[in-house]
Amino acid sequence: MKRWKILKIMENTAKISDKKNQTIILTGMMGAGKSTVGSVLSRKLKLGFIDLDTLIEKTQKLSIPEIFKLYGEEKFRDLECQTICGIEPGQKLVISTGGGIVESKKNIEKLRQIGRIYYLSAPCEVLYERIKDDTKRPLLMTKNPKNTLKEILRRRSARYECADFKIKTENKTAKEIVDEIVEIYEKINS
Repeated sequence: MKRWKILKIMENTAKISDKKNQTIILTGMMGAGKSTVGSVLSRKLKLGFIDLDTLIEKTQKLSIPEIFKLYGEEKFRDLECQTICGIEPGQKLVISTGGGIVESKKNIEKLRQIGRIYYLSAPCEVLYERIKDDTKRPLLMTKNPKNTLKEILRRRSARYECADFKIKTENKTAKEIVDEIVEIYEKINS
């Protein structure tokens, strides 16, 4: 292959990579802090903010628990997929995903096209303490929500770990988590 063709390919790859670096995608279990951190992070970096769950609720005119009750989890996962497929790569955004977005390989592939994935991680006990009184978590409406949470985390763990960056959130404030993400973001965009 001629040298100029190789340089052109490298140049195009760099442009795609630069655009990809400008979108921050937050994944993690319920209670990891995705919505809170995402909101603060978007303001700090002056980026747009999309909370996927909130966007789905607005477009469907139903709450997440209502969607689960009326249509089931499978329909909700389809709505997640449709919503992220509507987001174009190359935008300067912070996207807070629902905890189960990683259940679908197609969703993960689409997220990778849109931006860099940051996994907000915390142990099950910490997550449970953060959400134990939240009645808007349809997957935890079971006889033993703590065990259910543990099982969901076990099932999703490997998919979360495939993120570009892992941020441990235990014993950290939202500001500390945001500062850690900003540091990474600035390094990859400098």
